[in-house]
Amino acid sequence: MKKFSIGLFMFCCCLVSGQTQDEKLQERQNNKVEIFTSSEKDNLQSFVAEQVQKMNLTEDLQDDYYMIIGYHSNKMARLNDKDSNLTKEQIISKFHNMLGDMDKDVQEILSAEQFKIHKQSFDKIITSVYNRSGWEKV
Repeated sequence: MKKFSIGLFMFCCCLVSGQTQDEKLQERQNNKVEIFTSSEKDNLQSFVAEQVQKMNLTEDLQDDYYMIIGYHSNKMARLNDKDSNLTKEQIISKFHNMLGDMDKDVQEILSAEQFKIHKQSFDKIITSVYNRSGWEKV
């Protein structure tokens, strides 16, 4: 009986913990601000895929590249969440710091020519982010 009670208690704790995680995930989704439509995101992904093709990366290197830009892009996308409490200037500053971090990470795995393609590609994406966010380039 004691084992059953302990098992039931542990099950309830896991259930409550799962609900709490679901609630946190839902709250995070509610606070997310999208600057691109679904269609625009698809176009951006296609553009990046075309640029990656130009880089002529090995399969492993391509996986690493996508992992790096995905990681940094997801962090950048969360900067303007409704609950971030950052000013426009702080968002732009952090955005550029994160771009620098991303560039540093991809530069470690790309050749000079591949990195040049990456920079040209992301310059276009950055321009789109600025335009959609209503930011002015300095």
